[in-house]
Amino acid sequence: MLNLIACEWLKWRRSRMLWMILLGALLPIALVFLIQLNSSEPFDWKALFTNNLFIMTMLMCPALFALLTGYLFAREFQERTVNNLLTGPYSRNKVMTAKFLIALPVLFSVVLLAFLLTFGIGFFFTSKLPTSDVLFGIMGKYGLLFILEYALVPLSAAVALLWRSYIPAMGLGVFAVVSIITIMQSKFIMYYPWSAPLNFILNVSPDLNSVTIGATSIGAAFLIPLVFIAVYFRRSDVHSG
Repeated sequence: MLNLIACEWLKWRRSRMLWMILLGALLPIALVFLIQLNSSEPFDWKALFTNNLFIMTMLMCPALFALLTGYLFAREFQERTVNNLLTGPYSRNKVMTAKFLIALPVLFSVVLLAFLLTFGIGFFFTSKLPTSDVLFGIMGKYGLLFILEYALVPLSAAVALLWRSYIPAMGLGVFAVVSIITIMQSKFIMYYPWSAPLNFILNVSPDLNSVTIGATSIGAAFLIPLVFIAVYFRRSDVHSG
């Protein structure tokens, strides 16, 4: 199993897709910087981090996580090396498990980098450190953001495996971003797994913030595709064409 994980990690180290991690953190911070630069309100650390969290949750994470996940799970099909991958002495489910484990540090690095860049950009506007209450509270929200967005990884992985390409997974991410804009303003915000994190993290609709409904929708979006992947990838006729 460790050999599989090491193999997947080496693939990522040599992949140009790593630049997407940097880009995914830089674009939101550029927007946050412009918002703060044009704001007439006094600088506030919590507001700075909140703006970044809003952009990451609504725009960047759904699209970028879907793209990175799709690439991670479908690259062997794209590069026609899936036969080589499956000739080793490992079950197909172990191969999938290794990919899910590698997705953890890859996707977490996007969130961590976004937090660090936001923290750094704050010193352009002030020389004061945020209070410990604000800092630890915001760190908790970034951690929650990662957990909730990672829970949607199996959905993107299932789409990539089903079509054997990361392009449909990228399309799913774009659809998620577009649909969030509409659904976040409706009473179904907690029923939709991509908009529920907005309410969990930023409480954009306090009256609709139901933990039970949100956890159920995100949990279903995590478990159902995960079961599908375990069954489909083990039983399907997988070849590189």
